[in-house]
Order: sequence, then structure tokens, then C-alpha cells
Amino acid sequence: MRIFELLIPKSDRELNGAVYTPESIVNYIINNTIYGDNKVCDPSCGSGAFLVSAARKISSLTRKKIIDVLENNIFGNDILDYSVERTKIILSLLALENGEDKQQIKFNIYNSNTLSTNWQKSFSSSLGTTNFDVVVGNPPYVKYQDLPVKIRKPLGKNWDTVSKYNFNLYFPFFEIGMRILQKNGKLGYIVPNNFFTSFAAEALRIWLQKNRYIERVIDFKGSLVFRDATTYTCITILTKNPKEHFEYSDFDYTEQNNELKNVKFDKVYYNNLNPKKWRLMKETDFENIKKIENMNTTLGKMTRIASGIATLKDKLYFIDSSKSQNDYFLKECNGKNFLIEKAITKKIIKISLVNNDREIRDNTLRIIFPYERKSSKLSVIPEKELRKKYPKCYEYFKVIKGELAKRDKGKPDVTEWYEWGRDQALELTGRKLLIRTFSKEPNFMLDDEGKSLFCNGYAIFQPDNFDMETLRKILNSKIMDYYVNKTSYIIHGGYPCYQKNYIEKFGIPDFSDNDLEFLEKTEDQKEIDKFLIKKYNITI
Repeated sequence: MRIFELLIPKSDRELNGAVYTPESIVNYIINNTIYGDNKVCDPSCGSGAFLVSAARKISSLTRKKIIDVLENNIFGNDILDYSVERTKIILSLLALENGEDKQQIKFNIYNSNTLSTNWQKSFSSSLGTTNFDVVVGNPPYVKYQDLPVKIRKPLGKNWDTVSKYNFNLYFPFFEIGMRILQKNGKLGYIVPNNFFTSFAAEALRIWLQKNRYIERVIDFKGSLVFRDATTYTCITILTKNPKEHFEYSDFDYTEQNNELKNVKFDKVYYNNLNPKKWRLMKETDFENIKKIENMNTTLGKMTRIASGIATLKDKLYFIDSSKSQNDYFLKECNGKNFLIEKAITKKIIKISLVNNDREIRDNTLRIIFPYERKSSKLSVIPEKELRKKYPKCYEYFKVIKGELAKRDKGKPDVTEWYEWGRDQALELTGRKLLIRTFSKEPNFMLDDEGKSLFCNGYAIFQPDNFDMETLRKILNSKIMDYYVNKTSYIIHGGYPCYQKNYIEKFGIPDFSDNDLEFLEKTEDQKEIDKFLIKKYNITI
């Protein structure tokens, strides 16, 4: 089946989100949804993997012949015509594998847009007036921004799970799946796990929570399930029989541990969920997180948390200041050296390149800064002025003009073609703690000088009336490590996310003078952790 997937043109894979689903995932979903002589539908059948597994399962449960199952129990749809043909071929091969043959099998596999198909009309001859007993599949993962406008608009109007301005194509596949499902049926999908927390998926969370559809979730967290896609996923099983809770498990999916055996589940109660962002965890963790967030104040209220600058083409703007010649820095690009006026550059810290305070102090990175202050406002230097005032830099910009034009898929939203891709954080300097966007453990580093811009991470600026070194000890504690691992999302390798929206609610206790004295004087992080665990009154 993977061979068939490789035949799909790359453009179609990107547009329609077609990816191969591992056999262990397929089998788990099938084994936990099919229970007898069921009518099973995959509304985005792709390579046919789910339907093959479903046919085998139904045949083994009912003793029916494979061809009989294919003609009466197996249903599918796909927007790609060759996916439909491919599915028919693989199902035909399944029949042959079982020693069965027929000149013409009456397949119920159709080529249409799943989200606009009249399902009863398409399947009426074989399905009758009832809906499906089981809906399974791997729906397409395509971001709103990557969808043609003609597809976006009707989706925003017709589906409760879809926001008008931001969504992913798999959201309405949940909705269509439940529409075509019988009252006592089950739906099983493998989908990205970012729908728990992403802003774009809030409408989906509201819909799921309102109807209490979820029966079970297996969250693969930072494990990569798909061989050729950097997508973090989960198995989600839905039912139309609402309960007060659903089963949840985080599972470390690896090549050595991929059979999904002995999966341990905890109960997640809907009443504990906030549709703004779901925290899926066991009850004791919920209580711990509540305690942490309900401290005297939060990090977001205590001080400013901000992301850094964004050029959308860092390598073209960054300069190593250790390489200089009189009033110029040397900039290497495409095998050539260019002179860049020192006066048009600023210090910058690329957080992903530094590991500690010393490396921040020794940092030699600078960035071309094509902006100037006029009437108290910072704005891009006009082209004529740039050419006159910084002729060497201007000559360099002309050489890279074509590469700059490719930013934002060739549609950079800029006033001048040489300015940065985003105008955020242009003036964000000052004494600050820096943290990478993804970090194995909390590693807040101090930029004591405070004169540098920053990128590839987040900054926490000096708060009023609170010692910066003390704050750093709290943020680098076991408490923060526990908090982000439970409340943010994790990428491959076990790296949780430290974006602003994942750390701004971290609570800071009301410390006594003695507490603060202890924190200021103590350097042993283990002793600090013991003290803080007691202060936060949590068990970890």
C-alpha cells in the first residue's frame, strides 16, 4: 500500500494531505471500532489501508467471504480519482489473496469531494436509508493558508468546526464522520494532536466538548508516527453516546514500541476542560496545575514576555562581527564577500545558537538593520536614502533581491523590498531572560547587557520589584519543567514548547523576605527544587 502512496504526485500530496498510515495504527483503530457485521466507511480512503483491514476484520468476525464483505460492508470516498482506483485494486488483491475471484466486484468506492457529497444519494443502493456503523480513516491535514480560496469559503460557511479565517481541513472530517454515523456507531481517526491546544481548532474543541463525542484518545505527543511527515498525531475514537469523561493516554510510539499493547488510560472529565485550550492529563496533574496557576501572580502579569524579530530569511541579514575591515563588516553570501557598513547593523542573539550566559556575552552575531527613527517612530529607510547613506549595503541588497522576493511564498508584505519580513520586536531590547522555543529542559539564560535584539525564541524582561536572578532560579526549576511538559505540546525527541501562551500562566508565589533570601543565596538547584515543591504544595 505504501508503494501506491509513492505514485501520488507531490503536489497532490501537499494539497490533499495524502499520507500513508502505519499498519499498527490502522489495525488498532479497526480493532477498537468494528464489532460485527458492520457497514464501514472511510471518507478519505487514500491507499485503501483502512478498508483492507476492515474487510479482514469483518470477514473474520462473520465468516463471510471477502467479496461479499467488499460488496456489502465496505464503503469509501476520495477526492482523487486515482485513489479510488487504487483502493479498488488493493481490495481486489485482497480477494485474490483469499482465493476469491469475480469478473466484476460491485465496489462502493466513489470519487467526489467528501465535504460536499450527498451521502445518502451516493450510497443509497447498497446502504439503504441507514447510516454507517463505523467511520474510520486518516483525513487530510491541510492548513487554511494552503487551501485555494474557492475551497476555503464554503468550508467556513457550512461547518461548525471551521473558523472563517483559520482552520485545518481535517476539522470538518470529524463533523461529516459523525453526520454519517449511526447512533450506536463509532468513529476512529488518526489526526494531528495540535487540535488540543491550537487557536485554529477552538471551534472543533467547542463542538467536541458540547456533544461529548470523545470516547478515547491515544496521544503520541512528540513521537513521529508517519515516516515521511513531521506531524505529531493522536488516535481519536468518537461515539454518539455521551459520557462525563473519556479515556486518555500518552504513548511513546517508536519502531520498537509500535503495537499499542498494554496502553494505560486515565480518565479526563469534560468539566475540567477549557475549550480555549485543552489540557489532557490525569486528575492529580490537573490539581497540581491549578495550584501552580493560582499562585499570587502569573509570569505574564509580572513582566513582559515577547517573541523576537523575524526576517523570514535570517541567513541573508546575519553578519559575524568578528570579520571586519575598517568601517565595514564582511558578509559572505553565495560564495562571495560583500562589505556592509557597520552603522547599519545591530547586535542580535539567535537563541538557538547559545547555551548559557557566557555564550551570550561572547556572542558576535549582528544583523543588517534597514530602519531609522523619524519623529519618534522607527520606520524602514527609503530606498533613495539607503542607496546614498549605505551604498555598500545597498549593492548587497540588489544582489539578493531575488531571494528576498521569495519570502512568504513570493508575497512578502513589505513597504520596501529589502526590509525584514515582519516588523515585530524592532525595538525590544533591555535586560532579559532568553529561552529557546523548544527546549529539552528549562534553560533561561540571562542577557545582562540588554542591548541586543533577539530571535528564535522568547524573552522575559526585567520585572519591577523582583530580582532577575531569583526569577531565573524559579523558571529553571523542576516546577517549570513539570508545568510545560503537562501544558504545552512536545516535538520529536522530547522537547516541550516555551512559547508565550504556554508559560504566561505559570504562577509565582507570594514569597516572604526569608524565602527570597534563601532563593538569592542558594545555588544548588536541587535544594531550590525541594523548597519550591513545598511552596507550591504539589506532588511531582
